[in-house]
Amino acid sequence: VNRARFQIDPPLEDSAQLPAVTPPPLPVALQATTAPGDQASHAQDAVQPTEAAPAPMPTLAPAPALTLVADDAEIRHLRQEVAGMRQVIEREMNRFTDERLRGSPVRATALDLMDEYGFDAGIARDVAMQIPLETEAHRGRGLMLGLISRKLPIAPVDPMEEGGVIALVGPTGAGKTTTIAKLASRFAEAHAARDVALVTTDTMRIGAREQLYGYGRQLGIAVHEANSGTDLDQLLERLKDYKLVLIDTAGLGPRDRALAAQLQWLRAARQVRTLLVLPANTSFGDMDEVVRRFGAANLQGLVLSKLDETGRFGNALSVAVDHKLPITWVTDGQDVPDDLHRASAANLVLRLEDLRRAADMPCNPELNHAVA
Repeated sequence: VNRARFQIDPPLEDSAQLPAVTPPPLPVALQATTAPGDQASHAQDAVQPTEAAPAPMPTLAPAPALTLVADDAEIRHLRQEVAGMRQVIEREMNRFTDERLRGSPVRATALDLMDEYGFDAGIARDVAMQIPLETEAHRGRGLMLGLISRKLPIAPVDPMEEGGVIALVGPTGAGKTTTIAKLASRFAEAHAARDVALVTTDTMRIGAREQLYGYGRQLGIAVHEANSGTDLDQLLERLKDYKLVLIDTAGLGPRDRALAAQLQWLRAARQVRTLLVLPANTSFGDMDEVVRRFGAANLQGLVLSKLDETGRFGNALSVAVDHKLPITWVTDGQDVPDDLHRASAANLVLRLEDLRRAADMPCNPELNHAVA
């Protein structure tokens, strides 16, 4: 029977030229279960050109997890080095710019004047670069003042004309209470004392409430107190019929922990417009920090106070320009309400020279002596 099976299969052509094919040995498991007659068919299948199965990928041991250990001290040191390099580059660039600007006499004069007025060096460079090189010397100062006035952010509308609720915030000694008294007096003269209400949130500092109550008695205006954000919301709801409500907040330093809570009160009361009272007799760096710290109250304007106590308030104008805070009013004395003025770009730049000359003017010694 086996001989008959092999004779039926067709013979291979040119079998002499084909290489001998030796089938690979079967696995032990298959050798035990495969019939002898099936071995020939497996041999024929091996001759057919079939695609080789891909070799199995070797199994790799799992890589150890990478643990990045950040050295905080090294990172801080690296950041300090980068910041230092940036400062060096900026300083060299500014020095190069100053040298180039001072190559023009009219621009050099503008830089010197703005430095005397107290302006920040960056704003002084911006203004000087806008002065054309062919500008005549006698026209340089007027052109410089015009460029400064165009940079100043001035509130287009007096907030008192709109009425509503206005809160004044600022550091200790900025003049908030006196400024509120001036605003209340002006509004009472234009309307009536019964249309104005005063609110104080400074209930802890000795003498703070008494000062505002004293102004209220002089002006015939009611004064109210709020000890928390809830009290403030309820109080403003009761005072909603007043045309103008002025809030005098506690004077806090920019790093005072209580500052955040106070500013949160004002942010929670959506109907409150917050203005920052900034004393002009402060250094540029300190004023810049005050604006950044009090910015959490969503400042909508700026009140420049104590212009009479400085001869170089260009630094205050520089802060307003840098932070794009619209200037609403300026104060220059303690008289209520005379020493309060609506902010004007033209008036502010014209006062730069007047205040500088007044500051440089020598004081006349007292000639009167007591007679024994």
